[in-house]
Amino acid sequence: MAFFTLACAFHDTERLLDQTLPLAIRSLTQPTRHEYEVILVADRSTDEAVARLLPKLDEYGVDELRFRRTDRHAFPGLGSNNFHATQFTAHRPYLVVFTDDSFIWKTDPTFDVLDAMLGIFERHSEVTIVNKVDDHEEWDAPLVDLGPEIEPGVRSVNRAIDQLMAYDTQRFEPVARQFGAWERQTFSGDMGLSYHWEHLASQVARTNGRKIARPEHWPLRVRHCDLRLDPGSLHGTQDEDVKLKCFANLLRSEGLNKQS
Repeated sequence: MAFFTLACAFHDTERLLDQTLPLAIRSLTQPTRHEYEVILVADRSTDEAVARLLPKLDEYGVDELRFRRTDRHAFPGLGSNNFHATQFTAHRPYLVVFTDDSFIWKTDPTFDVLDAMLGIFERHSEVTIVNKVDDHEEWDAPLVDLGPEIEPGVRSVNRAIDQLMAYDTQRFEPVARQFGAWERQTFSGDMGLSYHWEHLASQVARTNGRKIARPEHWPLRVRHCDLRLDPGSLHGTQDEDVKLKCFANLLRSEGLNKQS
């Protein structure tokens, strides 16, 4: 039996979180034979938003709320840089991160997602990240295979996206430190917008024999509850009403279609 930390990034989309977080926790943990904790990370949220979250934590299934109040010592560039760099923890063997706009839907209610993640890590010492995101056709850069399958149904790919990423922390942390993951200047200036945490994590996890594992046939659908500003753009609308419509469409279609 292993121990997993599940960490969800949140900023200010409270109505969306009410929908996405309970579904994500249920999909990832019910059932599982492993121990886990759920951490909600309110990164530079308002005091008022966090106060409204507190009475909901038990309903959500959250064990711990972390609240980063200010921009002081924040990692520059994309807002997600700060979440990943400040909340990465290596004292637990496995870290699973997702966002408040991740739609995570399990088509087989008996499937143990955490156990499946652990199985890949245990069978393949070269795997550093397991990544499962299904709307990769929207990404700003394509998903590409790097060599043969790691095992049947599990691809070795070039990118990891934070709608759902699982780390073997002991494999990732030492190399990420060499890449400057916890140095703010790594993401400073224009680099913070064109080279961000997902790029760094992908670079760490695909070099020197390490691999990013992408399972193709799990009964799990993971999509981003947002629409791109332009085809192939790095940026989504960041409009909570748009995200809520995406969630409703995904829920109606069981994770197949985010557009009406």
